[in-house]
Amino acid sequence: MIFKKLISKISQFTQENPIDTFFILFFALLVVILSSLYLRVDFDDEHWEEFKAEHHCQLRTTKTGTQRASWVCDNGKTYFRWRQQR
Repeated sequence: MIFKKLISKISQFTQENPIDTFFILFFALLVVILSSLYLRVDFDDEHWEEFKAEHHCQLRTTKTGTQRASWVCDNGKTYFRWRQQR
C-alpha cells in the first residue's frame, strides 16, 4: 500500500518536472561513476608496491635531480604514483 503511494508520487513528480528528474538522475549517475573510480584507485594503490617490484620500476628525475611523481617500468609504460595508469 505504501509502496504504491510512493510509486504514484514519483510518477507524478516525473511527469510534472521532467527537467528536475533529468538533473536528479544525472547527478545520481555522476555520483556512482565517481565513486567507482575512487574505489578503483584505492584497489590499484594496494598492489602498487608489488607491481613496482615485479616490473623493475624506476623513479623518473628531472635534469636538476629533483624527483617527480612518475615511474618508468620495464614494460615501456610510465606510471604516475597518484594514479597508477595501467
